[in-house]
Amino acid sequence: MSNVVLVRVGDRDIRVDTVEDLEKLCSSLKELLQGECQYHSWYIRIPPERLLALLRKAYVKYTQGVVSVGDVISEYLEENKLSKSLARTITPTLSSLGLASSGRFTSSAVEVGRLLYEGRSSDARERLRALALKNCVLKEILERINDCAELEKATETVLASYGKSVRFDELKYTVELLKMVSPRCRECDLRCATAETIYACGERIIQLAAPHIRELFEKLDISLLPEHLNYVNAEPSTYLLSVKGTAKQIGLILLGPPVEGADLQQMKNALARLDERVVEGVYEVYIKILPILEGDERCKSVKFLVEVVRGDLERVSKFVKPSF
Repeated sequence: MSNVVLVRVGDRDIRVDTVEDLEKLCSSLKELLQGECQYHSWYIRIPPERLLALLRKAYVKYTQGVVSVGDVISEYLEENKLSKSLARTITPTLSSLGLASSGRFTSSAVEVGRLLYEGRSSDARERLRALALKNCVLKEILERINDCAELEKATETVLASYGKSVRFDELKYTVELLKMVSPRCRECDLRCATAETIYACGERIIQLAAPHIRELFEKLDISLLPEHLNYVNAEPSTYLLSVKGTAKQIGLILLGPPVEGADLQQMKNALARLDERVVEGVYEVYIKILPILEGDERCKSVKFLVEVVRGDLERVSKFVKPSF
């Protein structure tokens, strides 16, 4: 008689009867640890605010010993005077995000609900983002966008590539969910800055640095005016510069990683890495912007080290304190 082993993984018990079963389990765990997506079904048919309210309620009911998805959904719909038929759209949405399994809320769902109950909405969004990245379809959408403005188009393109006939409400609620969890779609208020907002708010950083770029252009006798230039995000932290009304590319804007405090060695290292992209004679101008985070951990301020490099490698720089 063969031995049967049950292995608990997250919220599931996995039965292992044979060596092949064990190898398959090890392979799936390896993929999970490497951050690969896990859920292949896609179905987002409820507004994000309704999803959050439901998860908050799921946590409250969990503390009372209720873990059944059906019971919590029924009570939620009744309390909010919503049609019971909506359960048909809520349940598969929860499953697509790894929030429900086998008729029960997962530990991830309870965790998100707890964070919402405690008023920690930012932490709850981060946890939801991690869950969205476990869905292969949503992960592909998020990986395609460099800017939030691209989100709706990217969603349509990816869903079409999966052979899906997209309903209006599915597209709308998928985009709204991804806007809520994607750092690229957060409002770029840098008055209290974090490394995450710095990475997500490249265009806002360029806008804040722009008045000072003109001054640096003048010091290098560059005849171009920054307000006559367009910039397009070409890849993470890199923007192509062109003259408005033309297709001529005349330079690059290079955004460095955020530096914590006035650490001169850190700044030198970050600038040196950006300098690897600067090549004499290739473009007319390079603009390097290095964000520097300072101050209290609870609300860091940001300033920039802005450096303009002419095509012959002459350069000038200054520290900039942005005006909000």
